[in-house]
Formats: sequence, structure tokens, C-alpha cells
Amino acid sequence: MTLKHLFLMLISLVSFLAKADLRPCYLTMNLSASKTQFTTSEIVQINVTLTNIDFNSHSILTPGNQSKGLKLIYFTWYKVDEKNFYTEVHRDSRVISMDTSIKGYVSFNRLETNESTTIPFFFNDLQNARRHINSSYEIPKLAPGKYKIIAWYYPWDEELSKYAFNKFDWKGKDIDSINNPEFLDLPDAGIQSTYFDVEIVAQKVENEKTLANSCSKNCRLCKSIKHENWSTTKRIIRRDSKQYNEYNLGKNTDGDWQKAHRNIAFLGDNPDAILASLPSFLSREIIFQNKNGIHYFYLTWQLGKVSRIGGRLNTFFYLIKLRKVRVRDSKINYSKLKWMKEW
Repeated sequence: MTLKHLFLMLISLVSFLAKADLRPCYLTMNLSASKTQFTTSEIVQINVTLTNIDFNSHSILTPGNQSKGLKLIYFTWYKVDEKNFYTEVHRDSRVISMDTSIKGYVSFNRLETNESTTIPFFFNDLQNARRHINSSYEIPKLAPGKYKIIAWYYPWDEELSKYAFNKFDWKGKDIDSINNPEFLDLPDAGIQSTYFDVEIVAQKVENEKTLANSCSKNCRLCKSIKHENWSTTKRIIRRDSKQYNEYNLGKNTDGDWQKAHRNIAFLGDNPDAILASLPSFLSREIIFQNKNGIHYFYLTWQLGKVSRIGGRLNTFFYLIKLRKVRVRDSKINYSKLKWMKEW
């Protein structure tokens, strides 16, 4: 064997050993937005989508309504010159500065294989910046031009991260002595999204959301949101969400309120599970937008209905040994929107 062949074998062996140290991460991040041209002062919505690409389901941490500590998700901005050289021009402060009179929290979100969860961020929403972590971000005062954004996900400052992730270092080796197969493997440096192209302009560009076929310019739901007629908004959603299916947590409805609407900025995920006992309750976050800004609400449905009178009658019949006599004392498929509360 010649020295040349020996050298080639040595290079291949080193390359193979280096690859053996690589450890894949099965949590991915993507950015999206309804508009990519904006000024530094207008309210801009940018969505971060986290996807579990592992073959098993896993729980992850999401910002929830943090009120103190360090942000789970933050952004960096880059300027790219004509030579394709990237220069970081802004990095978000991770320190949360919010009203702590209301207790904050992070949320657990269980993701099945290839399931995603989306988190909206409303840059420059100063009205809600002290109360909602999603609005505690600002567009940096950069000169007009084209930029690229990256979102970073770094959960390790949260105490609860040890109940969701296995931490490994840059060599692919576990940092903790115990690797829990139920947890998602995550590098100690966190993960980042791919680059997302945006353009800062000097003057606001009118770029209305593209509407689905179900949402016309005369959409009653959007009109009620536009005029902040919340009682009408609640009534429309309640009317269109009467059908409940225990297998998909109310996703099937006769109405179109869950489809794309220009004045609904975000509709949160259904909970991972609900109580089996009746009555039970299902809550979802919904965020409206109009000329006055961003409005955070919770929708809460009562699922299932129990009749006290029917229950007492059945108890009476049982006690007097009329056990074949029974009146209807519950309604399993009952679904009614009970509360729509701003938070």
C-alpha cells in the first residue's frame, strides 16, 4: 500500500469518526409573516412555528405568559452586503420587563410526530408590551433596507426545561447523566430558525391580509371585531361552535369562524387533553386585531351537561328499587361557548 492510499484512508477514517459525533435535533423552527415590508414603528406580526420531526411525541416549552426572567424565544437581525457577508446589526435583550402583579408562566405543549405549534409575536405593540410576552418585542431602529431575521429558541434558563429536554453538547454527548427517552434531545446552545427576509421601508406599505373565500369584505365577524362589539363577536362564535367531537376537541364546527379572517391575528391550539368527567371545559386563546391595536382574549366552552334534577330523580328511583326506570340526566355532546374574556 502506497503512502498516498494510506493518507486517503486516514482522511476517510477521521471524517467517519467526526460524523459519528454529530447528533440530530428533531425540533425545527420556521418564521412566517403576512407582510415582509414595514416601517420601524408600525405593529408587525411575525409567527414562529416549532415542529416535532421525531418519530415519537414529545412535550416542549412555549412562552405562555411569562412575566419575568429570560425570554424563551428571541430574535437577531442581520444586514447582508453585496459580497454576501452577514453582519449582525441587532439582538433582542432576553431580559423580560413586564408587569409582575399577574403571575406569569411557561406552557407545556405536547407535539405528536410532525405536529407543529405556532407562536405569534407582535412587534411594536406598546399597548400590550407590559402585560403580554408576545408583545414585548420591538423592531430595531434600523435604516431602510433589506435584512434577514433569525429566531432563537433557548429554554435552558427555565427550571421546567429538565422535564422536557435532554441536553447534549457540541460533541453530541449527553451533559446530564440520565437520558430520558420520553424527552426531546436539544443542544445546550438551543436551536435557531432559518433566515427570514424582511425589508424596512421609510413609509408604511398597505398590505391587507389575503382573505379566504369564506371571509368577504362584509364578513360580520370581522365587522364586529373592527368596531369592538365583543358581545356580537361572542354570539357569532358561540353560534358557529355548537358541534363538539370528543376525538378532535371541537375542531369540527358548522361555522367558519376558525378559518382565515383579516381581523383574527391568531387562534391558539386546542389543549392536549380535557377532563373526562362532565361537565368539562375547553379554553383556547384568540387574538383580534383592528385599527386600535391587538386584543387578547380567551374563549371557554362548556363540554357536556349534567342535569341535577335528572340525577336526583334517578337516585330516587334507585332507592325505591325502580332500577329500570331512568330519565336522561346528562348530555355528552353538549357544547356551548360560556365565556369570552379579555386578558
